[in-house]
Amino acid sequence: MEEQQSQSEQTTQEQQRPEPIDVVTVALWFIEEMQAQAWVKMGLLKDPVSGELQTDLPQARLAIDCVAAVAEVLKPHLQEEQRRDLERLLTDLRLNFVQRSTGA
Repeated sequence: MEEQQSQSEQTTQEQQRPEPIDVVTVALWFIEEMQAQAWVKMGLLKDPVSGELQTDLPQARLAIDCVAAVAEVLKPHLQEEQRRDLERLLTDLRLNFVQRSTGA
């Protein structure tokens, strides 16, 4: 009886074990963080730490460049819709950066 219970517990534990996270998922999380930083550094979202709008365009540019670099590496590993979403995100970030840079 104990042996059956032990096997049953082991099977339950194996079923509850989370799936390993793949690198594409981690890279997409990184893109999410970098795009959020870009919006904050462009002064378009409040800084989550200070609660204030602050502009730091060199930092915004770096965050956008990071998004672009990781997106380029990920493209062969993404579905068409995901690629389009990333391109749209980069376009939005870049357009907003140009607007903020020129004071428009």
